[in-house]
Amino acid sequence: DRVREALFSMLVNVIGGSDFIDLFAGSGVVGLEALSRGARSVVCVEKDPRNIAVIKENAAVLAAGACETACCDVLRWLKSAGAGRQADVVFADPPYVEGRWPDFAEVMELLAGRKVLRPGGFFVAEMPDGSAVRELDGWALLRDRTYGHTRLALYRLVGAPPGEREQKNGQ
Repeated sequence: DRVREALFSMLVNVIGGSDFIDLFAGSGVVGLEALSRGARSVVCVEKDPRNIAVIKENAAVLAAGACETACCDVLRWLKSAGAGRQADVVFADPPYVEGRWPDFAEVMELLAGRKVLRPGGFFVAEMPDGSAVRELDGWALLRDRTYGHTRLALYRLVGAPPGEREQKNGQ
């Protein structure tokens, strides 16, 4: 609860009227809270069909009609159905795998390159506190905070994706 409150405190000025994507959505609690805090729409991407059923049930109870679900692997979704979605905020909290943590670089490259995130949009990565935070071209790291054993890194998409930079430079 403390981490979720910190997340929405980071996003307080951008959540209202935003299009929000919750990657690795689990029960969908973050996406549904985004709706309750004024997001215009939410897409919850989760590969476990049981979790998708829970998200749909909770959205129905909350009358959260602007909550869409996608039962799919996150990377596959970003490469296909998610391409061109044009979200303002994307949140990612992959499942913690003992001794191994996914690299957010591929997710961030897909968000920018597939135009899933609008230019100037925000990406928040949740990870264990000992994880390394990456700095990538085209992204500004705005905040990096630790809450207990959880770390939140807030990025803003500030540049063109690598492929577009090369085309603009005539390469």
